[in-house]
Amino acid sequence: MFDRIIPILEISWPFGVFVGMLLVFFVLLRIWTRPKKLPYLARERLVTKTELKFFRALRKAVRDDWEIFAMVRMADLLRVQKKIKNRKSWINKILAKHIDFVICDPNTLEPLLCIELDDGSHARPDRVERDKFVDQVFDSAGLPLIRFPVSEHYPTAELRNAVREIL
Repeated sequence: MFDRIIPILEISWPFGVFVGMLLVFFVLLRIWTRPKKLPYLARERLVTKTELKFFRALRKAVRDDWEIFAMVRMADLLRVQKKIKNRKSWINKILAKHIDFVICDPNTLEPLLCIELDDGSHARPDRVERDKFVDQVFDSAGLPLIRFPVSEHYPTAELRNAVREIL
């Protein structure tokens, strides 16, 4: 049996080498073109435990009167006037900043009130400067922004009154 195979291999070895090289080429091509996994990971939670505690109290306070959204980018709430000098720079200043909570009209989802929950980090000089800028931005845009200090307990009636007072 091997007597017949050896003469065939002697004659067709170039074809065998070609097929082998082709096979190696396709394997390497598949490895090189395989989609690479991107470096993104899912966050464990959208808000901190402290913010979640406030969110639950706020949800009780507003009931079904308004919708609440958490961690909303300022750039999704605000826009920069067109034809203004350094427009891109003004956009960049709000692009990566978030507001802790936004209360919206339940029918139109129009933002009505923004809420920042201030913990101890807001006393740092960089945060004081950031908060001052954010306050000016919302004041300029005419969108109310209120701040609540972090607390162990958030009385539902007090939260509801604070929201109703503005809305």
